[in-house]
Amino acid sequence: MARIRLDVLFGVLVLADVLRVFLPSLITLVGSAGSTPAEVMGAYALSWFVAAFLTVPLARLVPARRLAVAGGAALIAARIVLQATDGGDPQLYAASIGLLAGLVWLVATAMTAGEAAPVMTGFVAGLAAATALQAAVEGIDLVWRSGVAPWVPLLVYLGLFAVTLARTREADGEAATPRVWLAAGPSVLLWGIYTGNPGHAQASAGWSGGVAAALIAAVAVLSVAVAARPRFWTRRPLVPAAGLVLSALGFAAGRATVDGVDGVSPGWTVGAQVLGQVALAGCLGWAARVPGSDRPGRRGTAMAGGWLLFVVLMFAYYSAYDLGTPNRWVPVVTALGVAALIVRAPRAVERRGVGVRAAAAAVAAVLAVAAVPLWRDTGPKWRPVDDGGLRLAAYNLRMGYGLDGTMTVTKQADALRRLRPHVVVLSEVDRAWMLNGGRDSLRLISERLGLRAIWAPAGDEVWGDAVLTDLPVTSVRNAPLVTGGPTGAEALQVGLRWKGRDLTVIATHTQPPDGWKDLGQAEQLARIARDAARGGRQVVMAGDMNLEPGSAPWRVLLGAGLTDALATARPFATFPAVPRPDQQIDQVLVTPGLTGRDQANEPVAYSDHRPIAVTLDAK
Repeated sequence: MARIRLDVLFGVLVLADVLRVFLPSLITLVGSAGSTPAEVMGAYALSWFVAAFLTVPLARLVPARRLAVAGGAALIAARIVLQATDGGDPQLYAASIGLLAGLVWLVATAMTAGEAAPVMTGFVAGLAAATALQAAVEGIDLVWRSGVAPWVPLLVYLGLFAVTLARTREADGEAATPRVWLAAGPSVLLWGIYTGNPGHAQASAGWSGGVAAALIAAVAVLSVAVAARPRFWTRRPLVPAAGLVLSALGFAAGRATVDGVDGVSPGWTVGAQVLGQVALAGCLGWAARVPGSDRPGRRGTAMAGGWLLFVVLMFAYYSAYDLGTPNRWVPVVTALGVAALIVRAPRAVERRGVGVRAAAAAVAAVLAVAAVPLWRDTGPKWRPVDDGGLRLAAYNLRMGYGLDGTMTVTKQADALRRLRPHVVVLSEVDRAWMLNGGRDSLRLISERLGLRAIWAPAGDEVWGDAVLTDLPVTSVRNAPLVTGGPTGAEALQVGLRWKGRDLTVIATHTQPPDGWKDLGQAEQLARIARDAARGGRQVVMAGDMNLEPGSAPWRVLLGAGLTDALATARPFATFPAVPRPDQQIDQVLVTPGLTGRDQANEPVAYSDHRPIAVTLDAK
């Protein structure tokens, strides 16, 4: 009997590609970043996962093996179409059809599997390959890359999937309980949110981005051996079960104050990720050995049901920001559910497996990630403007996605480079959300610009605001603002040394409750600005402030002694980015010791906001 199903390995790798397009397309194209009702967006997503259940009754008319081949072929075709699309509706529908095709393939595969262990080992291997590939391409997935180069690796693993899919035959063997197939969807959720997420490791304090990504990739690959030989690593199945729950609890508690900034992910959470990935693989390996019914319909229904759980738990986790409810219970409950599947696992498990090959693959993954600096393109060299003033830019990144739904992080960095700033204020920075692809956008932009990044969480430890600069940093602190919009709001205060004087930059992304009927956030920012300006210190407050000049919160801020650095360029509309913005909601306010000139308002669609810039002169 095969030790690992290679068709499952390559198929899961392709499905992970499609999933990383489908999920952000929900937000940027279906949801339009909040303008579409949540129930409409949820209904659209659920429809594709519910449709996967139709595979089971359809198998009474068409053999399940043929459905598996048809689903796999459609998945390959959809992935090719995605590589050729350039955003918009073609991207959305190709990703949606590809997702459904992948689910049909998985459901039919569960129905035809004679033995669960090789399938689950292949499943873990597919997730590991997806982790290693994402780390090696620095989170800029092949689908977001243009030209001929990304087609080469893509066609290689699509071809391998096609070949292994065509050669796979139904096999006999000891069937496993349908519950193991139920674990597939929840396991992908845990893997995407934290256990196999290189972006989250890179965002954790104290870690070099490359080292963190290489570690997560190596552990993911090594975990394949744990899935293949669970008894070799832990003689009792409760060990990985307990490890998975402990890792989820560690992830849930992973917030700390580091270098003056509250709410960041501490360095030890990378350990929780490592423990979680190994334990998750062990749980799936043990669960595949739990004997159960040999009824194909039950196995297929369980697989479809697991993926329905995936999308429900995904919405529970991320919609909590809109609902203002805690979401840290989601990975913990999910981990408990996966761990519960192995309580009846037999202790006697075969020792054969893929340990040596997994170790070699892990070394290859580390080398691939370590080689990234050799071929990375960070764009042309540049320098901030040198005309005696302080050039400051502000940009709401919209999670790194443009109006057409494509990933635009590198284009956003290029747009900022053209503005030649000394200081950049960033809003809506996503550093690891699975919903947006699981990449560290802040690291990508800061390294492409060659500027130091100062990070401040708002929604959670990997969502918030940032300041980039080439100036000496003298102090850092942040303060959460009173309850407002779905992803929270904060004020990041960064002390800088400029032209022999001290300057404080306050980066914020206000999300006022009830359209500024409550002026609490504005009043809090006014107090912060007044405190920062004591002793004659110059202050700059900038970001997507969601307020118009002349409005009530605007008057509160001007009452704190701030002035409008964009006044001479009004009207200065920045939202929506194109074709004709009509809202002036991105602001730069300064204390009277500073004046603004050379205001810029870039007409690019790399976000739903335009990047702006202004040069500040000291009186």
